[in-house]
Amino acid sequence: MTKTVGDRCRFRPPAEGATVVWEVTNYCNLACKHCLSDSSPQIPRSDDLSTSRFLDAVREMVSSGVTEFYLTGGEPFAREDLVDIITAIDPTVAEVYANSNGYFITQGTADALRGTALRRITVSVDGHNRESQALVRNKPASFDRAIVAVEHLLAAGVPVRVSHVVHPGNVEHVAAFCAEMALLGVEALVINSVFPAGRAARHPELGLSPGRKQQLFDELTELQVKYERLGLQIDHSLGKPQPSDVEGCPAGQSVFFVAPNGDLATCSWLYKLDQDRFRLGNLEEASFTELRAGVKPMMRPVRELATACPLPLLSPVVQS
Repeated sequence: MTKTVGDRCRFRPPAEGATVVWEVTNYCNLACKHCLSDSSPQIPRSDDLSTSRFLDAVREMVSSGVTEFYLTGGEPFAREDLVDIITAIDPTVAEVYANSNGYFITQGTADALRGTALRRITVSVDGHNRESQALVRNKPASFDRAIVAVEHLLAAGVPVRVSHVVHPGNVEHVAAFCAEMALLGVEALVINSVFPAGRAARHPELGLSPGRKQQLFDELTELQVKYERLGLQIDHSLGKPQPSDVEGCPAGQSVFFVAPNGDLATCSWLYKLDQDRFRLGNLEEASFTELRAGVKPMMRPVRELATACPLPLLSPVVQS
């Protein structure tokens, strides 16, 4: 069987150890059109892992070689215990990264995170102004809250990365957005296109054509060179893999995913495409070590399909 190259992996796992991407809750105070998790204020939190079970699983994962935790959602900081969870993780054995829409990050929250295992927070800003942000996040005020959160984090000395999802309504303003983030003092910016999972699957109008993606790739290549000199690192998932990128699909090897209810999977993107196919089990029912034993038979068809990220090519695998 001939393997297809596929797209770049959207994760950057460590050279040694493994990364766990953890959706700590599916609840969110927003209901964005491009949300991969279909999160909203109506989502109940009753299935979220308790603080104690969460930390028990973290300790087991660390003992099994996990060195990075990416806490996402939903809105992670809607969990009132999130700062306590991050504080409880030993910064000498694991690093923590978190995503946020910014709403729950006060100056006090930012100050409490300084000096913990947290290495960086990624704040989502999907427009260059209030109106542009509202095209996908529905609330113009979400732009203001995100920018204020970035300012709080920078004032506390917490490293910040901004995530920016491009779609036909904002793609023409990417250069202006990069300039705004550089002026704000952000050191890193990641730009992705909309992935058709969760609520985004019901909004195909948010996708970019292959030709427009190529134009954006060319534009981002120039912007990367320009802003690297100014101290802003720009990353993106568009284009073909480069020699320095992850080789093959790291899912189940150096990347794992945990859903809010404790489901363990090899990759968040695979899990969202087909939960039944890519679910290894649940951390409430078995240990991380026991569940990861199922990786090889599950991922064999995927690894035979592509030499890089298989997501654009998954239909025959998912339907088999």
